[in-house]
Amino acid sequence: MQLIKGLLMPFVLLGLTSLGYALSENDPCTNPAGKLGRCIFFRECEPILNIYRKTIVTPEESIFIDKSRCGKRTDGKPLVCCTGDSGRKQTTSTSLLPKTPFCGASLGERIHGGQPTLLDEYPWTALIEYRKPNGRTGFHCGASLINSRYVVTAAHCIQAIPRSWTVAGVRLGEWDLDQERDCLDGDCADAPLNMSIDKIIVHEDYDPQSKAQYNDIALIRFTRDVIMTSFISPICLPIDNAQRSRNIVGTKGMAAGWGRTENATTSHLKLKVELEFKELKSCSNTYKPSGVILRDTQMCAGGVRGKDTCSGDSGGPLMKQITANNYLYGIVSFGPNKCGTKGVPGVYTNVAKYIDWIESKLE
Repeated sequence: MQLIKGLLMPFVLLGLTSLGYALSENDPCTNPAGKLGRCIFFRECEPILNIYRKTIVTPEESIFIDKSRCGKRTDGKPLVCCTGDSGRKQTTSTSLLPKTPFCGASLGERIHGGQPTLLDEYPWTALIEYRKPNGRTGFHCGASLINSRYVVTAAHCIQAIPRSWTVAGVRLGEWDLDQERDCLDGDCADAPLNMSIDKIIVHEDYDPQSKAQYNDIALIRFTRDVIMTSFISPICLPIDNAQRSRNIVGTKGMAAGWGRTENATTSHLKLKVELEFKELKSCSNTYKPSGVILRDTQMCAGGVRGKDTCSGDSGGPLMKQITANNYLYGIVSFGPNKCGTKGVPGVYTNVAKYIDWIESKLE
């Protein structure tokens, strides 16, 4: 059995929130300094309260508080866009990655493998657009929004592509590729957002010719910040030591994307599938006959017939919900030639092992 997916034929590797609009409590938002946050009760936002309590408040600080207002509670009390900082310039790379409750907002456990998502499920999922010969374009990889300026994806989505293709942009807030504006049961989302690319950062030790696909990770930086909405917001990364070292083997995660379905056609709807995180050693033994030795910078999930990530899902997220928030633990890398082969889990880049690398690249 050929276990490793080919790299070049297309990837068989595996309400407005801008200030001035009324938001509901806990909606994503962007504060006057352009930082993403949540619309929460004024007295629950410590950075804003710290300004308010000062003996002397500067005109700039007063304006900052006023422009931070994002709505009202049902009892009429003010809501502010709270980001965990008071608008001062962030000076460390760690501060550029959001933490709860400003990332990974979940709609709850809606788990049915291979089923369509809801309009606002997994609002961090992104699509990478490629320009092909004769001006044609298409979406062939996924990615995950990690803050207002970056998505993370697989390195093979950048370097293991046909030579005639170029990475053209990133689409956020998409759900149904067949509709200009997505609607479900009478509810409609904002129009998808097409982001221009400032630069692409591929891991320095990635080798597109390697069967094992070590260091299969890349960042894409936009030319401008994203305004967060109910349909576009970042996923959390396992930043803290407890999150990085968490043993998730044997637990369930969720993957989402527009990749090939069991009918061998690309889905126009964003789909989700539940997968179990597998023990790395036993997974590595499965791949050894094809000359692949897995490392701890990789992880495995799946191995159940008919449930898998597949062609077109490459670069997309493998998520783990912890309490009320979703964390990005895996990036779709590669897997069996026939997606959903029983006993052959898919292989994912282990995001927890690359947090320091990610932080070092953010600006």
